[in-house]
Amino acid sequence: MTDQTTHEASSPIGFGYAEIAYLLKRTSTPEAVMSAQVLRLAEEMESDSVPVAGASSLLARGYAEIADDDLEVADAALPVAYALGRATLWTEISLMQGDITDTVVHVESDPVSLLLQPRMLRTWFVFAQDPDVSGPEAELEIIEEHVRQHPQGTAIVRARVANGNAVLLIRPDGLGWAVGTIAAGDEDVVERTGLTAAELIVAIAALRTGLTTTS
Repeated sequence: MTDQTTHEASSPIGFGYAEIAYLLKRTSTPEAVMSAQVLRLAEEMESDSVPVAGASSLLARGYAEIADDDLEVADAALPVAYALGRATLWTEISLMQGDITDTVVHVESDPVSLLLQPRMLRTWFVFAQDPDVSGPEAELEIIEEHVRQHPQGTAIVRARVANGNAVLLIRPDGLGWAVGTIAAGDEDVVERTGLTAAELIVAIAALRTGLTTTS
């Protein structure tokens, strides 16, 4: 699996699925439940044993500490718990090359936004998004890096809120980009070609703006 987040984010920190399940269960907000669904950890979050194992691992690695007989999240796990438990927008970016698909999950909260990439044995590499870069810009950088590594690569951007989602299909088009959208209740893809990078950012922003406006 290639690293799609090198250029737009901080150095990654790895978390096991049990550790993330603990962070989600500890918060247990509606946003945490949604994060668990997006990360496909809903069952693990509700488990009695998996979050306990995650808490033990976080404590052993210095990402949690004991305070007044209670376990407190610390260090790099703190912003992860915050973002997962208070997110307002979740975006799944599927990066395709032939029959291989890589995934990056973009979790956005105010003020913390994260990029998560699955690795082997159900671990996740977590990157903090550069606060000086907008969400659509961060997603474009990921897609651009994918196409640099795989010139015939394509992407599907699926933005999600609690009660809806919207999809944007993206492919290279000469020196620019082509995007496809599917209207609600319609099976046909409406494609626009010849987009510049700036216009693609606008298209990604419109996807999320329309979703949050109608939710």
